[in-house]
Formats: sequence, structure tokens, C-alpha cells
Amino acid sequence: MADLAEAVPLSGQRSRRALLAVASVGTFLALMTYTLPLSDVGTISRVFAAGPVALTWILGSMSLGLTVSMLIAGTLADRYGRRRIFQLGLAVLILGTVICLLAGAAPAGLRSALFVVGRIVQGAGAAGTIAAALALIGVGFRQPAERATASGIWGAALGAGIAAGPFAAAAADRLGHWWLAYALIAIAAVALAAFCAAAVTESTGERRRSDALGVLIFLAAAMLIMVGLIELRSTAPRWVAGIMIIAAAGLFAGFVRLELRRAEPMLDPRFFAEPRFAAVHLAAFITGVGSVGLLSLSGTFMITVLDSSVLLSAIMIGIWAITSVLVSLASRWLPAWIAGGRQLVAGLVLSGLGQLLMTAPQSVTGLWPGMLIAGIGVGVVNAGLGRETVASAPAGRGGLGSGVNNSARYLGSAIGIALSALLLTTLGWPVAVLVASMILIAGAVAVLALTVRAELLRPRLPAAR
Repeated sequence: MADLAEAVPLSGQRSRRALLAVASVGTFLALMTYTLPLSDVGTISRVFAAGPVALTWILGSMSLGLTVSMLIAGTLADRYGRRRIFQLGLAVLILGTVICLLAGAAPAGLRSALFVVGRIVQGAGAAGTIAAALALIGVGFRQPAERATASGIWGAALGAGIAAGPFAAAAADRLGHWWLAYALIAIAAVALAAFCAAAVTESTGERRRSDALGVLIFLAAAMLIMVGLIELRSTAPRWVAGIMIIAAAGLFAGFVRLELRRAEPMLDPRFFAEPRFAAVHLAAFITGVGSVGLLSLSGTFMITVLDSSVLLSAIMIGIWAITSVLVSLASRWLPAWIAGGRQLVAGLVLSGLGQLLMTAPQSVTGLWPGMLIAGIGVGVVNAGLGRETVASAPAGRGGLGSGVNNSARYLGSAIGIALSALLLTTLGWPVAVLVASMILIAGAVAVLALTVRAELLRPRLPAAR
């Protein structure tokens, strides 16, 4: 990648360790923020006087901010500087967190709406942080072996953040102050921004002309599809959500057509003709639909259907997330034949098989074997996504690669949540689990086909270790 040739004076291990720490902790905070409300639905509903519609928006609003902002954040990181966009993302994350905190003191009629606004702003900030974080890793770690290690640590931070959110919410709930977890996020983000300014060197990618029209069309399309997916889970008429989703599809088609005609597009659709590039982003999308989507609703299922406590549901989600952390850290020792796209395939299959074990739990504790195996699969995928995203990105456009990959993950998550919620309320948990698992396994087959094609198109290189 051309990113590696950029002027980034990382003169020693200390500078590189600082960069990796900043990128990993930023990702951890973003994912912790994302999962905070997932196991604490009862408290959130009570504090913010949230009915079914408001609660649907509360659970989906940060995904909206993430998905709408991620690709643009990655593009801006390449153009204006990865450290700059990372710090800007932290600042916006802090602003959104402050809005969430203020929502708790607002008049009862405004609380849920203000909290939703805060969550959307948090999502936009998290998008900048995550997109720039992975781009920074791509710049700072040049050799395949060290990049594999760094990507594993980044993947572990992602999983750790998913685990930390529910535990932080449960601890705050136990103390009787829901806002403590959000205050912790704000304080940690301030400290991280200060450390980043002192320890990380700025880097930029290829300077390109801005694609204002492409940005506007993408924003409109992403906003429409996310709002449509959220409305699909609310009490609004289904036809309203259907019109939004159809309109979004039309705008996305227009976006593709426009980008194909641009001399310097924000996202050139021809990139997806490269099998390795297509495989890693498809894997991220499938992970969102089949894994993150279902697990995002598992806390609600455990509390409302299996009569779990907030703490016990957090422990069950924690088994999945902590396992993924440990596996991501150990992924650099995977056999050579399972590197690259094959690593993504193996992780998707394991995730699907693990979720199949959760089809008919007799109690909350009956979920743990499936959570454990699915966590192993997600850990394998997360580490592989980090490395393959950086390696397959176009020259000089690591931020774009990160933005595309994470956009795919969170758009997939939004679709997965909508699909799983629909199946859960109409056909029950077993059907929702079965469909999500089959999506993961079918996605693994598609990723394998792309991986084999990529291997046939280029000479096989020695696997990095």
C-alpha cells in the first residue's frame, strides 16, 4: 500500500506502541459506547420515559450515526490527516455523551428525543475514531507479521469494547446511577485525545478533489435506509419504512452511477471488482447481519423472555465478547493455510455453528456454550478483518478502506437487528437464531469463492507470521 510510503516518522517501538494503544483504546471506547444500552433496556426505558417507539430509536440511533458517517470519516482521514480525524471523532463522541447526560435532566417529554440525538452524535464521533484508528495502524505497521499482530490487538479491543459496555451499564445500574457509565466514557475520551495529541504523528494519504455531490447523495441514501430500518421495528406502518428503503436503494444506485463517471470519486465502485477487496467487505457485512444483529437483541431477549437480571445478561454477552478478545490476540498463531480470506471464512462458519447451539435455551445459562463458540468465531473474524482491510485498501487510501469496511459492518448490523427483531416478534427466538446462523454460513461460502478467485489471480505469497 502507498500509505506505507508516506512520511510518518515512527522512529521506534515506543512511538509505534503509542500509536497502537491510541488506535485500540479509541476503538474500545467507541464499541463500549455502542453497547452500553443493550443489556439495560429496563433502566433506559424508565429513566427516559421511553415507550416502544422511543426505545426502538434509542437502540438504533447510534447505528444510524455510525453508518451515515463512517465512509465519509475514512475519506476525510486520508485527505486531512488520520490523527486529526481521530481526535475530531473523540470530540464529537464527547459532545454526544454530554447530550445523553443532559437528557436525563430534561423535562420528561423531551428526555427520550434528546437521548436519541445524543446517541446519533455519539455514532458520528465513533465513526471518525474507528475509521481513523484502523488507518493509523495501516500506516504505522508496515511488515506483514507486525501488521498481523497489530490487527489482532485492534480486533481484541473491538471485542473488549463490546463486552465492557453491558458490564459498565450493569455496574452503574447496581449503583443506582445510570449516568456513571456515560460520564466514564467522556472522561476517558478527553484523556485519550490529550495523549493522542502528544504521542501520535500526523499522516495523510492521497490528496484528492472533494466529491461534494457524491457525499450528499451517499449521506441521503444512508440516512434513508437507516431510518427506514429503524421504523421497520417501530409501530409505524410498514409501507412508510418500505418507501424509505426503496428510495435509499434508488439513491445508492444513483451514487454508483455518479462515482463511475467521476475522475476522482469518493468511492470508486470498480474497487469491488478486486476479489480480495470485495471479500473482506462482504465478510464485515455478513458479520453485522448474522452476528452483531442477533447479539444486539440477545440482552433484550434474556431480560424480557428468560427473566434474566441485567448483570446475568451482561455476563452471557461477556462470554461471547471476552472469548473474541482472547482469540483475536491469539490469531497470529493460526496455521499458515488459514491466513487471509480463509481466516474470515473459518470465523464466519464458527460463528454460525455457535449460534445454532443457542436455538432453544431452557434458561439464560443454557446460552453459554453457543456464546463461547460464536465468540471464538467472531474473534477470528475481527482479527482477519483488521489485517485484510488494511492490506486490500487502494494505494494511499487506508482511511477509505477502513470506512468502507466499518460502514459495511454497521449497515449489516442495522439490517440484522431489523431482521432478527421482526423474526423474534413474529416467529420466535429459534427461527431468528436459525436464520442468522444460515446467513453466516452462506456468507462464508461466498467469501470463500472470492478468496479462491483472488488466489488464482495472483501468485501465492508466503503467509505472514
